[in-house]
Amino acid sequence: MFINFCSAALRKQKGIGRKDIVTTQLIICLLIFAATLVSFIAGKFSMATTAVISMLLLVLTGCTDPETALSGFSNSNTIIMATMFVVSAGFSRTQMVSRMSHLVARISKGSFTKILAGYVLIIAVLTQFIQSSMACFSIVFPLACAICDEMGYSRSKMIFPIGIVSISTVSILPFGNSAVMYLTNNGYLESYHYTAYLFKMLDPMIARLPGMILIILYAIFFAPRLAPEKPVLEISTVESKFSAGDGRLSPLQEILGYVSFFGIVIMLLTQPLHNIPSWEITTIGAVIMVASGILRPRDAYQAMGLGGMVLLYAGMLALGSALTTTGAGSLVGNFLAGMVGNSRNNYVIGLLFFITPFILTQFMMNVAVVNIFIPIAIITSKSLACNPLGLIMLVWIASLTAFMTPMATPTVSMVMGLGGYDQKTMLKMSWLPAILMCVVNVFWVMTVFPAF
Repeated sequence: MFINFCSAALRKQKGIGRKDIVTTQLIICLLIFAATLVSFIAGKFSMATTAVISMLLLVLTGCTDPETALSGFSNSNTIIMATMFVVSAGFSRTQMVSRMSHLVARISKGSFTKILAGYVLIIAVLTQFIQSSMACFSIVFPLACAICDEMGYSRSKMIFPIGIVSISTVSILPFGNSAVMYLTNNGYLESYHYTAYLFKMLDPMIARLPGMILIILYAIFFAPRLAPEKPVLEISTVESKFSAGDGRLSPLQEILGYVSFFGIVIMLLTQPLHNIPSWEITTIGAVIMVASGILRPRDAYQAMGLGGMVLLYAGMLALGSALTTTGAGSLVGNFLAGMVGNSRNNYVIGLLFFITPFILTQFMMNVAVVNIFIPIAIITSKSLACNPLGLIMLVWIASLTAFMTPMATPTVSMVMGLGGYDQKTMLKMSWLPAILMCVVNVFWVMTVFPAF
């Protein structure tokens, strides 16, 4: 998934050359965007309802076409989200979940920090081999929720920390597809005929490693302090939706539940070897859960619609696409290039090229943000005759650190539903790690890869 993201961004990078014009559709799109944010924060409607209303308004006003608006429901990430909910629901019915919860409780001796540290480190390792934050989060959250219920901890204290780690640490170490990220970056430079500076294989890891360490430490020791004591909204769960008469699974069903869940984990870990799409892997696992009787069909339907999270994400894809196609992102990007001007301060330039993509990636697909800002970083560097490597890495880091709104990534939608957070709570929990990531990454990257 990560390598597909890189390839798509590279294929589209030539789009920067067009002139940005403030059109009526752009203004309408921005108004709908602002109204959507206000509705999320106000909380008068459910977020899923707001997302659908936003999608309909975009279609009715011509900001996007019906095909694009509805494509969110067939998006591979949407399918992975829905099917992983089914797989997680089935796995939560097996005895292994409760047994693992008992084991973790004994090892941790009741320490919430030790339990959280264990799950955070597991997530951080998984994201180096599985290039999908959503898949990694889906593997861990059933166990994390079970231990919270077992030991009486609030899920709202656990879900956000493991969520931000799953989002912010994807493909940092040079394993699998991430080992060739430097070639993708060099492809950008070659396409703009600026090859005086080229990446080495370990450069992306060197640039991103301090941010990874920071977010892991923050998630373990500080994130729970900003998380609410109790869920702000009703927590979406998988197990509470089952009928009381389901009873225990048969030995064969137990085995099939393990095969389905751990089979998905193994297939995702080894994806570079077989190249089977992630959505096919998770869908097969979901089918096994239902066909074997681990879940009833009605339970699977309920799991797929968990708290409206799937509907929320599909609706928000339409808004992200509209912001891209109406030119909002390019308008901001070219404005940024003008702000840089003839500045020679490494940290000022780096700050601009981190903050702007970071803000936009909370509302637009990260592939679109990268597509806009990496070419701008290269062109700006070329005009100033400076080293573009640091600016390119800051764009990547900012674009892949999207944890503040459900428009950013499907993982955020899952985090909000499972943790019982509304948009206002997400902003309260996210502002501090956002500032820390900005300061640490800009200082480190522009020190190690200075523009001048």
